[in-house]
Amino acid sequence: MEAAETSDELKISVKRRTWFLGSFTPVKIQFNGRLIGTVDSFEETEMNILAKKGQLMCTSPMERESKLNVQAGDRVLITDTLFSRTANILIAVWTTLVISNLIYTSLPGTNPEGLYPESGLIVLSVYLILCTGSYFSRQYKIVIDDKGKKD
Repeated sequence: MEAAETSDELKISVKRRTWFLGSFTPVKIQFNGRLIGTVDSFEETEMNILAKKGQLMCTSPMERESKLNVQAGDRVLITDTLFSRTANILIAVWTTLVISNLIYTSLPGTNPEGLYPESGLIVLSVYLILCTGSYFSRQYKIVIDDKGKKD
């Protein structure tokens, strides 16, 4: 009886590699519609499930989901979607521009407008648009990790 139970066990490895915007919230992992755990940013988790194969699903904030059919031994990777990567890059570039402008205006003898004129409302608007758009979109996708597959 013990051997029959272990042969029906699905063992998968879930690895999460997401950038800044998705790093503060855990991703919910569901198998065939049932919550089986969560994965934090840059974490790898082994999950044991009593099934031979099924559908694995990761859920972003606002319940946006990505689905993948898995079987025993699969290594699954959770990554950012193209929109989420683009939003991360834009936030990094925008933050660098804002900080460099603040540093430049604080130096003695420089133009008080800075390297480029900006208002606090524009800065806040760009951050709100990027963060809100990213939050309401599907941030993650789930794929088979061929690079980490053990043979």
